[in-house]
Amino acid sequence: MNSSNGELTPVIIYSKRTINEIRDCIIENYGQIKYELPFINAVSVEIPKEKIEKLSSHQMIGSISDDAIVSKTPVFSSAKPIRAKCGNFEDDMRRIFGSKERGKGVGVAVIDTGVSPHYDLIKPYNRIVAFKDLLANKDLPYDDDGHGTHVTGIIAGNGYTSCKYTGTAPCANVIAIKALDESGNGTESDILAALQWIVNNGHFYNIRVINLSLGIKVEPSYDDDPLIKGANAAVRYGYSVITAAGNNGPSKCSINSPGTSPLVITVGAADLTHWEDGEIKVASFSSRGPTLAGESKPDLVAPGVDIYSLDGKNPKRYTVQSGTSMAAPVVSGVAACLYAMRPNLTPAQVKQLLVRDALPIKKEDRNAQGRGLLNYKQFLNL
Repeated sequence: MNSSNGELTPVIIYSKRTINEIRDCIIENYGQIKYELPFINAVSVEIPKEKIEKLSSHQMIGSISDDAIVSKTPVFSSAKPIRAKCGNFEDDMRRIFGSKERGKGVGVAVIDTGVSPHYDLIKPYNRIVAFKDLLANKDLPYDDDGHGTHVTGIIAGNGYTSCKYTGTAPCANVIAIKALDESGNGTESDILAALQWIVNNGHFYNIRVINLSLGIKVEPSYDDDPLIKGANAAVRYGYSVITAAGNNGPSKCSINSPGTSPLVITVGAADLTHWEDGEIKVASFSSRGPTLAGESKPDLVAPGVDIYSLDGKNPKRYTVQSGTSMAAPVVSGVAACLYAMRPNLTPAQVKQLLVRDALPIKKEDRNAQGRGLLNYKQFLNL
């Protein structure tokens, strides 16, 4: 696009009906469309700043939102990479996979920085069944940050290398969509394009769960928040969307978008590092509710402190990280297990089951813990 017309501003434009009715107008007058997002009747495009007001008055334009920067929820490193020593993998298959073959046949989509082909995901057979790179359009799985690989391991790592560190759904299939760059940043339209790809292709891979260990600070006027619109649409299309609450605690009203959506499952971080001493608490960094609309969030909390998972730089190593980025995939794996056991469940029913049986944490406020700690043992039959 010719920038001589003025400063270009990335925006998301919503049609009052369908994008077909605004596509030609935008291309002819404003430039090439970056993404078409029919699942929310929107397109993303860069247009001269001075033309936004004129475009907003178009009879078929519903609204226009900024295409803001989205980031992985900040990760706190707790240890150097760990090289695991392990005996014979076959001897440990029963212990690792359990009687339910947890999550088998269910696809979990991870929208993040990508995924590296760690041994715990590709051996004894490859469970990275699809990889979509929205940024560089590469075909083979990679992760130039490491965040997405760590998150994916919490969901679906099978412990092949360690015979110890496994995800909550070690038999699930992984669909990795790279929408965040090597610094863990992307745009809202990148995330929406990833959701659109899932809506278009989810049935090929039996995707039932979408993990979003990312977010953006909620603005006071968040009714038109693009991430919330996208997450809500994905839920209505039949996907369980599970998102990190954010690491903005202990301040109140600090839940990130899209975690403020009432339809998604928003997960805060619990600190279980002193479990043996009987002490369970919500991590101080975990974002707190309520939302700006006064709704209770997070929905529940899951382990998010000193979590061992896959090292994105070495296919045989593990790292320890902390953050709500680590708590959300714990729940995503459990949701995959529920779908594997009961394929006819709806996203609303999965949320109800997870929230209903959460374990209240003593001395913690509802705005910090939601309904309590994920009661994952009940679902995984451990």
